[in-house]
Amino acid sequence: MNSAAIILALLFFTSAIMAIAMGIAWAQFGRRRHVLSWMIAYGISVVQWALNGAGLFFGSPFLIGMAALAIMTSATFTLIGVRQRAGRTVRWAGLLMVGIPCAIAGFHAALTRNAPLQGIAIPGYAGILMLSSALSLWPRGRRFSAPELAFFSLLLLFAVFEGCLVVSAALNWGGPREGMDSYRAIMALGLPSIYVGTCVSAVLVVAGDLAHELRRRMQRDVLTDALNRLGLEEAAVRAIANAKRHDRPLALVICDLDGFKVLNDSYGHIAGDAALRGFARLVTAAIRRGDIVGRLGGDEFGLLLVDSDSAAAADVMERIRAEIGCMILPQAPGAKLRASFGIADLHEDDECLDDMVARADSALYRAKKDGKDRISIWRAAA
Repeated sequence: MNSAAIILALLFFTSAIMAIAMGIAWAQFGRRRHVLSWMIAYGISVVQWALNGAGLFFGSPFLIGMAALAIMTSATFTLIGVRQRAGRTVRWAGLLMVGIPCAIAGFHAALTRNAPLQGIAIPGYAGILMLSSALSLWPRGRRFSAPELAFFSLLLLFAVFEGCLVVSAALNWGGPREGMDSYRAIMALGLPSIYVGTCVSAVLVVAGDLAHELRRRMQRDVLTDALNRLGLEEAAVRAIANAKRHDRPLALVICDLDGFKVLNDSYGHIAGDAALRGFARLVTAAIRRGDIVGRLGGDEFGLLLVDSDSAAAADVMERIRAEIGCMILPQAPGAKLRASFGIADLHEDDECLDDMVARADSALYRAKKDGKDRISIWRAAA
């Protein structure tokens, strides 16, 4: 068995394993569009390597030309997947503008056995798409995760590799077929390791995304999509540490819906659930980016307002309290939602959420005792 057959077998089975892995990830973990696109990309790669092998074995220019088209299609779906994951639109006009001429040139070059032309058209298109994929992977408003950085680096390396192939083919333009030896050497030495490395990093990106989603689900309340108690406690540890480090204020607000049990009993749990979702949306929209909302349980919510003392927090809660009374509850016509609020400042000896909860709860109890539908600050209740 010659070296070309060994390399093709390695690439074939790597692509097959990747297609299966992406298929399982897509079917079992949320049916994400970008994972489906990458599954299609690697599935086409399986066909591509099979066509390459058959074309070399039978000496068929047509099969080699079909393999070239498969290479381009696989690279296209790789870019589509990256842009879908990043939430960016796929620029079909640009893809077609570049892809159609390259496809015609690559297929014609295969049929006419014009190796330099084929070595420019196909790697050139693939290189442009690998570079575009790397740039599209760049995160917005945050840092790279470790898997993303690995995938980004290997996509860039893949683009450079394809560029080297283009330069090598261009240097042999018009020369004898033997002049493509350097092109074939670059291909044999670089393609297996870069391709396998890119495949592994793509799997790590998908696995990292799944792990992030799992952590998010573990920290989120299913009904309201606010943080649950665990998520709020973990966020509080970071918020408290940051407030102490920069000597900044931090306020905890505990909100409790007044008469929620009566609402549930009178209109049913569907109406109660709708009221909780509506309240969570209202509170989330009313606070600033960086503030934290969590559901402590039942109809009780906790808010951490960063860079805010109790007086500033009370002002924000007063606006929310007024807006709650204007909420429309389609499942509970005629019902009016009200809420009470207890507020506590961060103390120097506070280390976790529970340290603040006790004081905010005491303030909330005072608000309830004084007639509900009001705001109480812990120091005022002490």
